[in-house]
Formats: sequence, structure tokens, C-alpha cells
Amino acid sequence: MTGWARLFLCAAAMVLAASSAVAAEEPPNLSGVWMPTVIAPDGSRNRAWPENPPFRPEVQAAYETYKQKLAANPEDYDEARNCLPYGMPYQMLLVAQYPMEIVDTGDRLTMIFELHNDVRRIHLDDGPPPTGLRPGFQGYSMGHWVGDTLYIETTHIREGGMPRPHGPRLRITEHIRLIADQEGTPMLEDVMTIDDPDTYTEPFTTRTYFRRQAGLEMGEYFCSEDLWRLNLSGKDSTIPWR
Repeated sequence: MTGWARLFLCAAAMVLAASSAVAAEEPPNLSGVWMPTVIAPDGSRNRAWPENPPFRPEVQAAYETYKQKLAANPEDYDEARNCLPYGMPYQMLLVAQYPMEIVDTGDRLTMIFELHNDVRRIHLDDGPPPTGLRPGFQGYSMGHWVGDTLYIETTHIREGGMPRPHGPRLRITEHIRLIADQEGTPMLEDVMTIDDPDTYTEPFTTRTYFRRQAGLEMGEYFCSEDLWRLNLSGKDSTIPWR
């Protein structure tokens, strides 16, 4: 073998090794339809939201007052009876059986929620957030991959009320990754840290899980508060589809 041939083979081997290394570092593609689940990978029942969040004293007092009002008049104080978006962080903590579709386009991860037709966008282009952002229900999310884990930080979240209040300085960090349950079935794990000094005495962490639903199509969803009230008041005979 000539010296040129050896040089060529050496260069080709280096290129192949580099390509293999790049391929190995490619993050997983999370595209697909996912369904939230309360069953953790070890088979135990997972509680997404803590039973006793570390509320500041004044927030705890307001929360106790809210619970009394809710018990006395659920029609006016139950947040599930309106059509407003849930928003962050509650958007990722829901365990009701409404699917979420993830569309991964490389520079952006788009989460489409069947419930309320809400959309959350996670920007992966490493750029700074735009100036002049207004607070929104979903906030503004920026993410980056470290190995097989997606790190996300969400800010500019609209202030929220009871039963899960949060202030203007709320900052949410998430670690999302693919894991497997006891039978080796893939699951999506979202470990979320909530840092809100106006509402909580210290940051705390939640954990939620999703299962991929191959072949499941997202359905249509619409919300009408008037129809909700008719249904919950027992006057559902006047609802058009009843």
C-alpha cells in the first residue's frame, strides 16, 4: 500500500469516527402524541403537585380563605369551570386524560395540548429572549440539550390566582428526558423546579410522566362557560348536543 493510500484511509477513518461521534450526541426526537399518567415508572402512584406547598404565611392565609369560598360556592370559585388557559406551570402538571402532541423541528419544540387547544413553544436556538416581552399564560421558554436531557427555563409568566397562585417573578426550570418503566416501555419524565419568592418560602420540585400513544390522533376541543354552567346546574337538557 502506498503512502498516499494509507493517508487517504487514515483521513477516511477520522471522518467516519467524527461522524459517528456526532450521531451519538444527537438528542432524542420527542415528536409524537403523549398522554399524562399518574403511574410512575416503578408502578407507584405519582403526586404531581405537593399536598402542602411551601406557601408564604400571607399566601397560606389567602389559600385557606379560598378553600372556604370554594366549598361554599364551587360554581364561582372552581377554576375548572371557566375557559381560561391553565398556563404554566399547571399546564405540564395536568393528569386528566387529554393528550399532548410534541412537534420537534430542531430549533423549536412545540407542545400542542388537546385541552383548551393550548400551545407552548420551547425555543432551542440559544438566542436571548426578545425585548419587551409581555407576560403570558405559557410564558417564554428557552431550552438546550445536554446529552439526552432537555433543560428548559420559562419566565414572563402571567400572574396566577388560586388554587395555584404565582407572582411576577416566577421562574420555572425543567429537565425533560426519555426513561423506561419496569417493563422497558418508554416514558417521558418532566422534573420541574418552581422558584417564586413572592409566593413560596423556597423553591420546590415536581415530577410528571407521559406515555407515548402511537396512532392516537388529537381530537377537537372547545369550551363554553355558559354550557359548562348549564351542565353543572343540572339544566343540560337545553344543551344542543344532549
